[in-house]
Amino acid sequence: MSNPPAPPPDKQEPVVDFDITFSMASIEQHLEAAKRISANEKVAPQVAQGTPVATPPPAPQPAVAPQPQSFSALGSGLLAELAQEAARKEHAQLSATQEIQARAQRLNDALKQINDFLAALVQFANKMEPEISRSYSLDARTAYNGLKWKNAFLDARKQDLSAAALLAHVTLSVTYCAPAPVVVSRPWSQLEALKNELNSLKLKPVDENELDGKRPQQEWLQVTLTPELPMQLRFLANYDKGHIDVLSRNLLAFGISSFRLQPERISPAMLDDLGRVLLGRTNNLPSALQPL
Repeated sequence: MSNPPAPPPDKQEPVVDFDITFSMASIEQHLEAAKRISANEKVAPQVAQGTPVATPPPAPQPAVAPQPQSFSALGSGLLAELAQEAARKEHAQLSATQEIQARAQRLNDALKQINDFLAALVQFANKMEPEISRSYSLDARTAYNGLKWKNAFLDARKQDLSAAALLAHVTLSVTYCAPAPVVVSRPWSQLEALKNELNSLKLKPVDENELDGKRPQQEWLQVTLTPELPMQLRFLANYDKGHIDVLSRNLLAFGISSFRLQPERISPAMLDDLGRVLLGRTNNLPSALQPL
């Protein structure tokens, strides 16, 4: 039995129903979507199963700005010269600052050495109360004699309250005491001058009313003074000039005097000589104390 004859070609049904208009539109949509995905980088590309995943390339490193060329490389003699001058000035300023700091530290150490010596001296003398073999004349008729070391205290102050602060000054205050009150006589016309003198020397009357100008005036004014004679010695650090200013009241005699002391002149021997002066064992001040 023979097969039926095949239909004519123009009558044959298509194997695939292919609409070219629809396909072109779909392809354009897919291309547009792919462009959006590529632009936004939100969707990772799909990889077919079994296909090895390629390692993504490393992220680009930020560009490093090129270093400026040296002055010599630029060929500028002026810039190189200015750089050398700036370096020399900076070095000089650093050296000057270091020298100032070193000088200040030497001055602080010198004051500390003075403080330590006087602190020990005060401790011994306050217990011993030695006699002071020195006479203090207020005028031709009035003098403090037979003095004894009565009491003393030392005051050391820093420049501020910080732990690293440098010493500002060291002050020694000593009371020499006469055996009895001392009477001073002056013409009545010298009342105001006597008041100023007693205030400067820190001498006190037993009775303040004796200095009252409203009292009945007589030819002579007599004032009884307390037997205490105050002596004061202050070592003041002058950090600007690098030395110690020494101020004294009633040191060897009545009055105020000042000296200059270089820190390098301070030594145990110099401090011993000063201690003997304070104890009344000598009236020869150390040569390191330069009178002003």
